Amino acid sequence: MKHLIRKVALSCLVLMCLLLSPALRTTVFAGEVLTAEELKEPKLNVTSLSMVTDDKFTIRVYNLTETQTATFKTDDAEIASVTAAGRVTAGKVGETIITVTVKDSDTDALATFKCSVSVGPPALSVRLTLNTLTLEVGKRKTLQTILKPNTTTEIAVYRSTNPEVATVSATGKVIAKSVGTTLIIAEIANGRYDVCEVTVEEAAITEEVIIDNALPAIPVTPAAPVITEEIIPAIPQNVSPLPILDPVQ
Repeated sequence: MKHLIRKVALSCLVLMCLLLSPALRTTVFAGEVLTAEELKEPKLNVTSLSMVTDDKFTIRVYNLTETQTATFKTDDAEIASVTAAGRVTAGKVGETIITVTVKDSDTDALATFKCSVSVGPPALSVRLTLNTLTLEVGKRKTLQTILKPNTTTEIAVYRSTNPEVATVSATGKVIAKSVGTTLIIAEIANGRYDVCEVTVEEAAITEEVIIDNALPAIPVTPAAPVITEEIIPAIPQNVSPLPILDPVQ
């Protein structure tokens, strides 16, 4: 009974979070998105796009001069169409290339850029590989999702019901902030979602034990002084002393 009540309470909390949060549909994944401040010459803001059918994205060319213009062309308009302003609309599933040509009014084409576009079906279901997670304060863990069908290019949107306890990034990285419990929700565009309950505990306190591996000093007893005796040879008793000679006259 307690398990059922807990499950119902969690479901209500998730529902409230989804209703109060703004609707997000993250079905376009751009490679490396650049900004104008990072560039000093004409260049695209993206070079690759993964989109879901009917999604839209604008390709921009940065650092064009007043005399330069950019034209956009797609290899397959049924997969991804593009307007004169660079607005891409995903069509049927497949892959195509959008070519961007930069021209100057006084010269021919100055540069040509290509952006690869991959269009996949929308996700129908989402599942987190973990439904419970325990972390110590300051620790982190990246959650993984499984989206069906496998060919979808959609990505799940993550959110935390209590960011003061644990936050979650757009890629599913959970960072434990303070002791408590929160829910991490992974949602897809059709409204389906999965939940991971995260419990944050105090970090374990460990005592640092310093082991001195040095051997104890062994006291050295000073050596006793060596006493040496001077030996004076004895004069034999039977030897007559030498005669004392008078000086020669």
